[in-house]
Amino acid sequence: MRALKMCLLFLTLTFFATLPAMATPCNAFGTFNCNAGNPTAGAYFSGSENTAANMVVLSSSTFTVSVHNNKFTAGDDLIIVAAAPNGLTGTLNGMSFTSLTTSPLVSQSGAIGTTWSVLGITPSNAQYGYVNLGSFTGPVTVNMSGVGYGTVLYAVVVNSQGSIVEISSNSSSGYDGITSTPEPASLTLLGTGLAGLAGLVRKKLVKR
Repeated sequence: MRALKMCLLFLTLTFFATLPAMATPCNAFGTFNCNAGNPTAGAYFSGSENTAANMVVLSSSTFTVSVHNNKFTAGDDLIIVAAAPNGLTGTLNGMSFTSLTTSPLVSQSGAIGTTWSVLGITPSNAQYGYVNLGSFTGPVTVNMSGVGYGTVLYAVVVNSQGSIVEISSNSSSGYDGITSTPEPASLTLLGTGLAGLAGLVRKKLVKR
């Protein structure tokens, strides 16, 4: 009986010891602090999940960010934090990213690296930043423009005191999955090459 009680006590202590590790850690950035303690992982992106990367694929320039069960209050702001593998570019709802000298997503670096690896991206100039989309009253529609392929986005909710209260989990965050289209100059070069190849083939056929 005593052994059983000791076992139950050990399991209980182990459970409480692992709670901090299970929670999404808070990383202060910009003017936003962690005074509210560890935030919950309640914000999420719309889209289909890439199970290999364990993140949501943002395959359209327009996507939605929601907070589970609408757990936010008036005055809260929605912020999108970005990690780009090869330079941070583009806008969200017409607003440019505010650059950060260091990553605010330290605890998520493993998941970000895995996503880039799955996408076949080798980071050469990793950059970080954020866009404050302002206060919201429900799901927020975000228009993404010029954001680089493979840029990972996390949703962060801060209260009126600037304290972080929500951060999307890795599996609820998203990455830009829109493959870039060739530039006009590249298309012209490709067309010229194909035309030259066709000329060579025609010349050989005529010689026969």
